[in-house]
Amino acid sequence: MKKFLCILLLIIMILVGTLSCENKVPKKSNEMPEKISDYFPFEKNILKVYEDYGNEYGEQTIFFDYIDDNKAQLRTINPGTIIISVLEYTGGELREIHSEEEFYHIENKIKTNRIKNHILLKEPLKVGTNWTLPNGNKRAITGSDVEVETPIKKYKALEVTTEYGNNKKQLDYYVKKVGHVARIYNDNNVEVKTLLKTVEKDKPYILKLRFYYPVVNDTKIVFVEKKVDFNTNDRIEDIIEREFKNISTNKIIPPISPNTKIKSIKVDERESLVKINFSKELIEEMKVKDTLEMQKIRSIVNTLGNYYGVSKVYISAENKPYKTKNFTLKEDEYFTVDDISIEKLR
Repeated sequence: MKKFLCILLLIIMILVGTLSCENKVPKKSNEMPEKISDYFPFEKNILKVYEDYGNEYGEQTIFFDYIDDNKAQLRTINPGTIIISVLEYTGGELREIHSEEEFYHIENKIKTNRIKNHILLKEPLKVGTNWTLPNGNKRAITGSDVEVETPIKKYKALEVTTEYGNNKKQLDYYVKKVGHVARIYNDNNVEVKTLLKTVEKDKPYILKLRFYYPVVNDTKIVFVEKKVDFNTNDRIEDIIEREFKNISTNKIIPPISPNTKIKSIKVDERESLVKINFSKELIEEMKVKDTLEMQKIRSIVNTLGNYYGVSKVYISAENKPYKTKNFTLKEDEYFTVDDISIEKLR
């Protein structure tokens, strides 16, 4: 009996010791720290529409034009203007490093040198994280799992507050796997809300372009207005090239041959100039009379001038100035946009 009691006591001591040791060992967490990309994902072909309350512009739409690793170009469209912003994930921060207003065309600005250093979000993503903006205003994470109601649904969001002083502040709300869902701006009890209304996935941005074409057996050119899909990371050169060749009637002529490629388009807004560089086929296959050649050149020039809002267009082929037996362009010369008295195709 004594032997049995000794064995039982020994077992109890071993069990108690084991449990004590287990209690002293800290539990390991498999949960990874939350990242900014969780709360502000760069997503292809996502159209987000926001409804404004208390703002004259009413509604705005956002779309990512280009995404390249840790950088993205965001397009914001409202009834007053179109703004592009270049955003960057770096050093545990989401920064806006470049922005331009009145940006009505497609152009990849991701590689533009950093002009701004405006921090939108900063890790760690927890209440108390704070930072100072370049203009001296203070911004901080002030809430977690804050309930915010939008037209699409109620969310539990990360709250970021920007203090502007003089009873002015802005509250931004970010939701995991969704992104920015709300902005509430308060100015001395006057409140303006921007709230997420709809999210459309696998949705392209619709471009509205005007293309010019020579008329068959005539000396005139006409224009055709087109709506064209633009998907995130599309090359605008490919779209313009395709639509130059894409005609739906035998009344008009494509201004470039089927084999001609657009290699690059560069915009110089200060000079109101666009430079377009074609493949060699533009010259090699431009075997037409001088009148039709001029119509084709004018169609190219007016199309680019209208889309980019410039007055001058420089044309090259394989980086050499445009040159045929009928027309020669020098390095410092360009064609001038002229769409006076040009009618829409009927």
